[in-house]
Amino acid sequence: MSYRALYRVWRPRQFSDLVGQEHVTQTLTNALNEGHLSHAYLFTGPRGTGKTSAAKLLAKAVNCELGPDAEPCNRCEACRLISEGALMDVVEIDAASNRGVDEIRDLRDKVKYAPSEVRYKVYIIDEVHMLTTEAFNALLKTLEEPPGHVIFILATTEPHKLPATIISRCQRFSFQRFTIETIVKRLKTICQAENISYEESALSFIARVADGGMRDALSLLDQSLAFGGDGLKESAVLSVTGSASSENLYHILASVKDGDISAALTRLNQIIRSGIEPEKVISDLVQAVRDILLFQTAPGLLEAQVPFLSEDEGKNHLTATPTTQLTDILNVLIDYQQKMKWSSHPRILLEMLIIELANFTLREHRADIHEMNQLLEKVSQLERTVAALEKQPPQLRTEEHKKAKSVSETHSNSTTPTPKSRLDKKWLEDRSDVQLDKVRSIWGDLLQRVKVERITVHAWLIDGEPVAATDNTVLVVFKSKIHRETTDKPANKKMIEHILSDLLGVKTQLLTCMSDEWENINPKKKVSNDSKRDEIEVNHTANTLKNDIVSLAIEIFGEKMVEVQAS
Repeated sequence: MSYRALYRVWRPRQFSDLVGQEHVTQTLTNALNEGHLSHAYLFTGPRGTGKTSAAKLLAKAVNCELGPDAEPCNRCEACRLISEGALMDVVEIDAASNRGVDEIRDLRDKVKYAPSEVRYKVYIIDEVHMLTTEAFNALLKTLEEPPGHVIFILATTEPHKLPATIISRCQRFSFQRFTIETIVKRLKTICQAENISYEESALSFIARVADGGMRDALSLLDQSLAFGGDGLKESAVLSVTGSASSENLYHILASVKDGDISAALTRLNQIIRSGIEPEKVISDLVQAVRDILLFQTAPGLLEAQVPFLSEDEGKNHLTATPTTQLTDILNVLIDYQQKMKWSSHPRILLEMLIIELANFTLREHRADIHEMNQLLEKVSQLERTVAALEKQPPQLRTEEHKKAKSVSETHSNSTTPTPKSRLDKKWLEDRSDVQLDKVRSIWGDLLQRVKVERITVHAWLIDGEPVAATDNTVLVVFKSKIHRETTDKPANKKMIEHILSDLLGVKTQLLTCMSDEWENINPKKKVSNDSKRDEIEVNHTANTLKNDIVSLAIEIFGEKMVEVQAS
């Protein structure tokens, strides 16, 4: 057979070819340059990350006829034979099939003989964790004090299964999963060298499915090329991996978000008929929702990883979903994924999932509509109040304002504790300007995080201003009673306190009061003329009400739809 798999053709021939594992290659090349070679190495890490390749490179480097050097020449007889697996002094042992004590005793008897062709005998034991306890015990003494001409290289994907006595006798190197960017870059290099045309989306999809394994990525590339025939296409990769296309995932999620059960189930049936298993569909949906969440909160982490978010339509529709709703959807998906492992009717379970998700989003939508209706009612009340105030003469407005203020204060005193009762003399003495400056410095970050969590709470909180703080409390004053009352709701207050505590690094309590109440607690120079003061208060009240209407209108209809005109 003349054809060789791509992962064999493109196996690293030098340490510089082993991309993505610089922490390993740098250490090994330095040791080779300085002659500080260990008698035993332990290479650990996920499959397809270069453990066996690095072991063969090390075997070539120490036995190269032009070395030992940091890089093997790959031209001498020793390098060539090791690459072909034909050198008797470099022995590869599969511990999965040679795991007994007899095989290790045989190895122990042979290590004492000097190499016949090169400088060092190198034993590469792959999947070493498969050895039995007795085999490990037989290897211990030899591994601790081997002859000077022997180097052991142990490789495993499960280092936690190795005895501590084995690990302590080796220099350990942990191989990392390759990043998506590293895999894509390597695949591009190979495709260009092999004159293979490719779609960028196909390379990105292969890199994601490979899950950090370069060998898996090259195997998928090989298989997809064989399936497609003419170049690498995303459709071929989807068929080979049995995955749903990003377009289908987008349509299902968009239909679920809109509560369109029929459209979502229709698209789901198309996916199932194409031969994709329900388990794979739900796995792809979990990954898609997770990607949208990360795209919202940390878009730099994803970059090219979310193909269906590259379109403006996908971005606008899916990323506009509140983070809390996406989190709830993801939790439901994961629950159903667990149920599917034990279900004898996975397709029915998947259809139930789609129906539940659609109903869930409809309930969320109805709740938002109810909240919007409440906001509209409050806007109407504010408009009526402002209109009534503006029609009255100044003197009558002053008297009405005093009456309203008196009623408001009476109602406030009967329902909630006054700020004076909460902010006693000791609290006022304990407040710190330094802590207040710290709170103000993170206030913008707080508002941004609250906006991500729940935009309606952000609309209320943005009216507040931090005016005082102690080591574990922050006082925020509001000009609008509606804004303060909504912020003080237990669920909203708890969320704000959680974010505030996270930003300040200490558990912090949120206190609120009205701006005029704060002035009474923290007196300032008052206006001497009572009538002038009353006029200022009335005008301030009207302006505050107008500002409330504007902020509520912006919250309901959007900033672009609201135009503020001077009266």
